[in-house]
Amino acid sequence: MRGISMHSTQMLAVLFILVLTMGSAYAQGVSSSILIFSSSMLLLTILTIYVILKIRNSLQHHLDKPAK
Repeated sequence: MRGISMHSTQMLAVLFILVLTMGSAYAQGVSSSILIFSSSMLLLTILTIYVILKIRNSLQHHLDKPAK
């Protein structure tokens, strides 16, 4: 089993961003510092997931190579 593909991960990330922006569009009185903080936390979360997937794929590729 390969797990979640990169394409489906990207689609989930886009969907998550859309849900967050749609929800904040209807919120009243949201300060700009809260929006900046939440946006930066979202970006860090996405980058963390990306790095973890890259490391996992690299380890799988390395472990699948035949030994010399």
